[in-house]
Amino acid sequence: MKRLIIATALLAVLAAPASAQRKPYSLMSDEEKASYKASEAVDKQYRNTMDRTRKDGAEAPVDPWANMRATPPSTDAAKKKN
Repeated sequence: MKRLIIATALLAVLAAPASAQRKPYSLMSDEEKASYKASEAVDKQYRNTMDRTRKDGAEAPVDPWANMRATPPSTDAAKKKN
């Protein structure tokens, strides 16, 4: 029991300086706030650009192998044979 108390006290003494060096999580400096806002603006522009790109690409799909495939038989020719 005595060893447990000593080990706990020793760990508390060693951990105190390390926890004292941490910044509080809730406080941000003005420089950090400006950096955060700038990165948010860049992210928003990126998302808008990606949305525009997706919309433009969905209208005209491109098939690069279209001229390499055999043409499917037309349905009119099949109807005339019957």
